[in-house]
Order: sequence, then structure tokens, then C-alpha cells
Amino acid sequence: MRITTIFNRPPIEFLTVASPKVLAGVCTFGLNLVLMRKLGVAQYGIYALCSTVILLSDTILGSSLDLAILRLAPLERERDGSLCLAIQKTGLLIKAGLGMVFCVAITVCALLMGLFQEKEAIRLLLATCAAIIALLMLRSAQVNAQVSRRFYLYGSLDLIQLIVEFGGAASLILIGRVTLPLLLWLFALGPLSGFLLWRATAGREFARASIGHMRQLALKIWHYGQWFLVTFGLGAVLSRLDIFLLSRWSSLSEVGIFSAGQVIAWVPVLIGTYLAVVLTPRIMPLTRDGRFNAFYRKFQLPLLGICVLGYFVSLAAMPLIGPRLLPKTFMRSMPVISVLLPGALAGLATFPLTLSFVMFVRPRFLFFMDCISFPILILLYYYAIPRFGGVGAAWVTSAANVTRAFVAQWMAWQWTSEVDVTSSSKNLPLEVLD
Repeated sequence: MRITTIFNRPPIEFLTVASPKVLAGVCTFGLNLVLMRKLGVAQYGIYALCSTVILLSDTILGSSLDLAILRLAPLERERDGSLCLAIQKTGLLIKAGLGMVFCVAITVCALLMGLFQEKEAIRLLLATCAAIIALLMLRSAQVNAQVSRRFYLYGSLDLIQLIVEFGGAASLILIGRVTLPLLLWLFALGPLSGFLLWRATAGREFARASIGHMRQLALKIWHYGQWFLVTFGLGAVLSRLDIFLLSRWSSLSEVGIFSAGQVIAWVPVLIGTYLAVVLTPRIMPLTRDGRFNAFYRKFQLPLLGICVLGYFVSLAAMPLIGPRLLPKTFMRSMPVISVLLPGALAGLATFPLTLSFVMFVRPRFLFFMDCISFPILILLYYYAIPRFGGVGAAWVTSAANVTRAFVAQWMAWQWTSEVDVTSSSKNLPLEVLD
């Protein structure tokens, strides 16, 4: 079986998803390099913290509920289109409600910490909350495009977000008006523009979908979503624990140095997420048809080989490329990049298929694995950060990512041959396959 046989139009589908995301990755990378020079180390550290809160919200709330939708809706796409849309609409409403609660929690925390005493902090808080809600809504629109396999629409929504966010940021830079609140407001306006475009086009059919059995659908979504939520929540906290603990046990300068290194080292992880957009909606239909086991092995082995080769190529290239990308004040990020690379490549090997498959068939596994690793990581960071700063945090982060990826790969390799979605599931559209 060729890898591309799972696609209807493989080059077009992948390019419509990957092109805007690659462009967004390049723009994000370039914007970070400019901000390193414009904001300075301490201000860049604050920007990194605000951006982290937005991304964590999308990962914890957005990705968990979106994955629950992708677990259920694709199985109904051909059998019952109205049920497929109802599942997605229910998920969007749940996400909107939880997003509001999350923003209230952020506001309460900011109030308790006394951040309302400064106008700058108030503007940052409001812009961050707006960006969170807008991004959650955009992701629901893109899940609708994933389920319906309209990847051109998925890519168009990303492109609108890209134009508004980075076009606006470029304008601010050119006129010399770059401030953190304005940048964060652009992070809200970008996804909001994409969501409104979707609502005016494909979203019209989506909005008319009946959700007469909303309670049952919500319970079914929550059956998976609760485990996805706690798993992604804990996993996201673990993935950003380095930033938060650096700000607590070191300095904002070290946060800036670490974040700058992560911007460069994390490129392989971004590639893995691009692949996952196209591959994730296919996992359950392939599993139901008994074809996922063979596909997983034929896809995963070459991917692992690419990751190993990419590591050695990156090690050889970084001494040549790094000094041209980083300003002199951020040259201390070079060791951080080298240390983070193995963990980033482990993410590339895991994101496209392994992570979603494990979450679909064994939703509790990653959560319990992260529960075990959480206190261990705290102790390791407590030892490494005060002594070695950003580089120490990078060692712990990279080792944790490699270990987590190895365990997930090993278990997925076993479960692909054990999991069976029988034909009876076709007559039970929302069958729980535990």
C-alpha cells in the first residue's frame, strides 16, 4: 500500500493544508526574530509567556474537544450526515462555554496576583482572553473542514488568519508602533476573521444543523473529551513547564533565551502537526476497515528514519545557520537549540499518527503516564534550572519528550494489531470503543 492511497487527491490536499501553515511558521519564526531585537530579552520573555497562555488554552480546551469530534464524526460522515454535523455543532457549543470559563479563571488569577494595578497588564489580559476565544472558534471551523475533507477551506481559514495577524504585525513594525497589547489584539483579530469567513460560507449549513439530542451527543463527546481534556491539559502543562518554572526559578532573560532557542528547534514539531491535520480524520475509518495496522507500519518506519537523519543534518547545519538567524544578544540560545532538537524530532515522529491513535483507542494511557512523570520532572527542573538556567531546562525537556515519544510509539506498535472496530459499529453510530 502506498502512503498516498489514503488521500483522494494527495498532493492537493496536503499542499492546501501545509502551505499556509508553513508560511505561518516562517512568518512566526521571522516575527520572533524581529521581536527579539525590538523588545529586548525581558520584554520578549513577557511576550513568550502571554503567547504560551494562548497556545495552552488552544491545546487544553481546543485540541481535546476537537479530537473527540474527530473520533466520532468521521465515522458518521457517509452514513448519517445530519448526525455528523450535530456532533460538530454540539462540540463547538461546549468549547465556547468552557472557553468563557477558562477566561474567567485567568481573570480571577490575575486579580488575585494584583495585575490590575497596572494599565499595561489590564490590556495584556483582555487581549489574551480575546485571542483565546477567537482561536477556539476558528479551530472548530477547521475541524468542520477536516471532517468534510474540504482541505482547501481549512487552508483558506489559516491563510486569512495569517494575513491579518502577520500583515498587521508587519505594519506595526514598519511604522514603529510595536507594543505587546497591539500584537496580542492581532492574535485575536486573525482567527476571528477566519471564523467569520467560515460562518459566511460553509458555516451556514453547519449553523442550521439540528441538535435535538444535544444532551446525548454532549455526553458522548464528553465521554472521550474528558480524557482528552485531562490528558492534553496535563501534557500541555508539562510541555510548557519549562517556561513557567524558568520564570519562577530563574529570570525573564533566561525565559527569553530559552524561548528563542525553542522557536528554532521546534520546527520539526510543527511539521508533525501539519501532517496530523490531514491524517487524523482517516485513523478511525482505516481502523474500522482493518487497514490501519498495515498503513501505520509503512508510514512510521520511513518517518523514524527521516527523524534520525534529520538530527545529524541539523547538528552539522546549526553552527552555520544559527549565527545568521540569532542576534548577538541571543547567541546563548545556540546550546538550547542543540539540546532541544532530539525532543523536537521525537515530536515529529509522534504527532502525525501515533498520538491521535493512542488517544482514540486508549484515552487514559497518556494521562496516567504523564501523572507518573509530573513529580519527576518537577524535581529535575528544580535541580537543573537554578544551576544551568535555560540550558538545564532544555536538557530536562528534551529527555522527557524523547522518553514520552518512545513509550507512545512502542505501545501504538502493539495496539495497531489488537484494536478492532467491528462492522457492528456501522449500526451503532456512537458506539463507545473502549
